[in-house]
Amino acid sequence: MNVSNPALKQERLKLFLERLSQDASLSRRHDSASALSWEELLAYTGYDPRDGTVDVAELVSLTLGKLGIEADAKTMVEYILNGGTVRDFMNVAWHRPEAADMNDSGQACDDG
Repeated sequence: MNVSNPALKQERLKLFLERLSQDASLSRRHDSASALSWEELLAYTGYDPRDGTVDVAELVSLTLGKLGIEADAKTMVEYILNGGTVRDFMNVAWHRPEAADMNDSGQACDDG
């Protein structure tokens, strides 16, 4: 969904962040020492912040690509906004190269 209205963009961002905050698959059960720092993540993806500003959507897309996932941040946001979890998105996208063409239900779109 292409959103050009700034108020609607703000509302969608708020909803996305709310969904992330409630996503049990992102709980801190795992050892936080194994998490990458910002510097390590930037180095891992090869992202070069312009003027010290990080485009988080671009960084997420690059990270997904480095993990072998052919989906971008926009696809992940839509998946989350449609009720999915980050864990489910990663599992679906990781095993399906066509994940970049996922529809609202998380199922791959059939172009045929």
